[in-house]
Amino acid sequence: MTNTTEKKQIETKIPGKRHDILKAAKQVTCSPKEGKDLIAEGWAAADLHVHTWCSYDVIPVPYNDPLFLYEKAIHAGMKFITFTDHDTMDAYDQIGWTRERIVPGVEIKILDRQRVGHTVHMNVYQLDRKIFQELEDIAEKCGNIELLIDCIKSHQLPYIYNHPLWHEPYEKLNISAVFDLMSLFQVLEYNMGRVNHLNQIAAYMARSAGKGLVAVTDTHSGRIAEAYTLARGNSFAGFMAEIQAGRSLLVSQDLTLARLTSEVLDRLNCMFSQEHWQFAKPGYSLETGIGILDDHIQKIILAPARENNMLKNTLKWLMTGVALSKIPHSLYIRSQNLLAYSVLQGMPA
Repeated sequence: MTNTTEKKQIETKIPGKRHDILKAAKQVTCSPKEGKDLIAEGWAAADLHVHTWCSYDVIPVPYNDPLFLYEKAIHAGMKFITFTDHDTMDAYDQIGWTRERIVPGVEIKILDRQRVGHTVHMNVYQLDRKIFQELEDIAEKCGNIELLIDCIKSHQLPYIYNHPLWHEPYEKLNISAVFDLMSLFQVLEYNMGRVNHLNQIAAYMARSAGKGLVAVTDTHSGRIAEAYTLARGNSFAGFMAEIQAGRSLLVSQDLTLARLTSEVLDRLNCMFSQEHWQFAKPGYSLETGIGILDDHIQKIILAPARENNMLKNTLKWLMTGVALSKIPHSLYIRSQNLLAYSVLQGMPA
């Protein structure tokens, strides 16, 4: 099936809904120029999903340094700056928990096998280490998403449903559970790492259910503030209240073949250039979705420079060649468009 055919199938599926989906996405987005103008008028802006080198899957090169990202966000006009690393808040130990404009945040994952069946990610904000550990214990030991959200609410913390139409490589998306989970969240995410069709559906889901919507980069490569959310509010609490009420605008971007290819080539270059790494990271994972392959690649890449030099160079040449072919990236984009088609089929009437 060609990409053109897939696009036509997606766009013609449930015609009435398709019109509403496109309308919902248009209603909440604005151009980068309009975003800058609104910031100049006093609107607050924030990229609410950002990873630093403290995340296990982020390479420790200078542009992933929390301080570098902080300064870049200020330069871009972000009023609130948060880092949402995977199940860790170490970035705040490096940059300071009370630095101006900083809003401590974290990305927590939970696998609730009974209610959902696939892993769910959520961002939580304005928490400290004590509350973070409490939430982590529930996520890891209980695996109960309602218990986790009840705990978040008891501390009166803002939280959002990250990339709602996403699942781990070895999992299958439970579409009915995603719509069921909507009752537990007040804000959904329009994610730069997702294809346009999935983001449009997420925007429609949020608007049709009266939920808030945010645009984020979810960057793992220093691209903070290339997508962001605009709303009024002098405090972070006020900012989130406006978002929850549906009074936000998005400067958004989607995953494209060109962006995916660029990201992969950049990551490959960093992986094989460890002289630029700021510290050793033996736990770094490429995350191809194939565990055995990841393990072998990691052992080769992270071996001391004097070891396996020829093997490393050969592997770099092969992987770069595959990346430049764009074949795996095209297949991934295709799979995501097909996922959007499946979501449309499973969408409640």
